[in-house]
Amino acid sequence: MEYIKKHKLTSFIILVYIVVIGFGFFIYNLFIGSSGLPVYGDRLDGIEDVPITDEQKTKIVEDIAKENFVIKVKEPYLSGKILKVIITVADTAEIAPSKQLADRVTAQLTDEQKAFYDVEVFITKNYNCTLEATGKVDEDGNFVDTVKVKFKEDLKKVDGVEDYGLIEKSSAEYNKEQTLTISEDGEHIVYGYTKDKAGESKCSIKIVMKTGENSTESSTINSITSRNFPIIAYRKQGASTSFVWTKDR
Repeated sequence: MEYIKKHKLTSFIILVYIVVIGFGFFIYNLFIGSSGLPVYGDRLDGIEDVPITDEQKTKIVEDIAKENFVIKVKEPYLSGKILKVIITVADTAEIAPSKQLADRVTAQLTDEQKAFYDVEVFITKNYNCTLEATGKVDEDGNFVDTVKVKFKEDLKKVDGVEDYGLIEKSSAEYNKEQTLTISEDGEHIVYGYTKDKAGESKCSIKIVMKTGENSTESSTINSITSRNFPIIAYRKQGASTSFVWTKDR
């Protein structure tokens, strides 16, 4: 301590030097900590002997896209030794047939490829028929002023949507409307209808209007969508391994 008191400047320089060296070591480990080694180390050894060809990837996409409830299949890609496939299915798609799509991926792989690669299949939905209602509400959740009901997405810009309609009728009507304004007291049920290549979808939202009540800030409520998607299948390397569904809510 006596030395530090007598040599304050020198001690300060040494302290700064230590801090700079420590920070430099942190940055080195953050960006170059692998010492120039490949990110995957030796885990990709042998991958050149079992390549997944562009032709196989194309066949995977084409085979899955044949199903009428499939809206879109992203080009399969590799992340290390994991082959990843992302599939979007229609609003009307059910869980069971959607899960069967995973087997379409491995059907295009050889036994050697299945023994070398893990496979991940991510399946999500196009929630085209989802409604939202926006307006001022009271503490009980009742709307107290004009309510605007609309489709959550602008269906004019959504690929795959062939027709749509919004109306206070429980029978399908494709009137090309995307918004509806409600201002009368009472209970209202607004129905949305959409069509795509997989068929028709129907959604609805309940509005309770009580004008003149005390209101809070503007609020938005959404119609209910399926809670079973997205789902994820994972298959560990091994010719006899089957898919395990790691996300099935």
